[in-house]
Amino acid sequence: MKKIIFISNGNFSVHSLKYLIKNQKKYNLIIKRIITSKKNIINNEKNLIKQLALKNNINIIYSEYIEKNIKTIINLKPDLLIVISFKYLKTKIWTIPKLGTINIHPSLLPQYKGANPINWVIINGEKKTGLTSFFINKIIDSGNIILQKKININNKITYKKLYKLLSKKTKIFLIKTIKKIFTIKKEKLKLAPKINNYYSKIYFDKSLNKIYNLIRGLPYNKPAWCFINTKNKINILNIYKIKIINYKHNYFNGKILLKNKNVYISVKTGYIKLLKCNIANKKVIKNIDIYNGFINYNNNNLFVF
Repeated sequence: MKKIIFISNGNFSVHSLKYLIKNQKKYNLIIKRIITSKKNIINNEKNLIKQLALKNNINIIYSEYIEKNIKTIINLKPDLLIVISFKYLKTKIWTIPKLGTINIHPSLLPQYKGANPINWVIINGEKKTGLTSFFINKIIDSGNIILQKKININNKITYKKLYKLLSKKTKIFLIKTIKKIFTIKKEKLKLAPKINNYYSKIYFDKSLNKIYNLIRGLPYNKPAWCFINTKNKINILNIYKIKIINYKHNYFNGKILLKNKNVYISVKTGYIKLLKCNIANKKVIKNIDIYNGFINYNNNNLFVF
């Protein structure tokens, strides 16, 4: 039986781990250790990886002490390390197993290297994404590709739905992943840097589709945002959901218009209609409540930037 060590600090891998645990005999595998965080809460969610290890009586090496347990890992003589949703792994660890150390990345590498590929394929309006398995080397997300699976996506899917879809599909993809090796083709790369306030800010000189993709590609707790001028006071406006309207106009980018009990923002190629938003630190409002919230402001001085 192939000896496996499963490494993860994120719940994206929970379906894969459940499937591996249940089907160890079927696939001639045995999970010798699970490496995950000691914390019960990671990334603002319960650490389901830790719970699975404890429930199934699989010994844990806590990731906070991974370097202190290198001898233990060596003595286990693992055939393979499987890494999903984990920070950078040092060379002295990923070089231990006989067959190497593999990683599953939720994009079609070499496109969208980085921490947030699921967000960025939506923000960039991609029509497809997928999963890539590869051998870890010294350069992050750049090892030899083993297997890839393409997945078509539509322009309505959100980050949360795509995250769940890719997570579920990873379990079967993982089983197949060590059997094929692909070479990396050189092409223009699209990166997936960590989402921060710089990337989530809305610029109204962008096209309607780019603004729409940005808003639907971000998680609820890190929404797209912009500055808003209300009664000559500058606030932050968070925008969670919009509808785009292609229509020629002569307004400057970012002009707020109140029409037919709806709130619109002018963009160079049309308008965005606000469906869900809030002023920072205030209640999230929808539809008619947005109009009622903005009607008290002086419409002539109302704009975003």
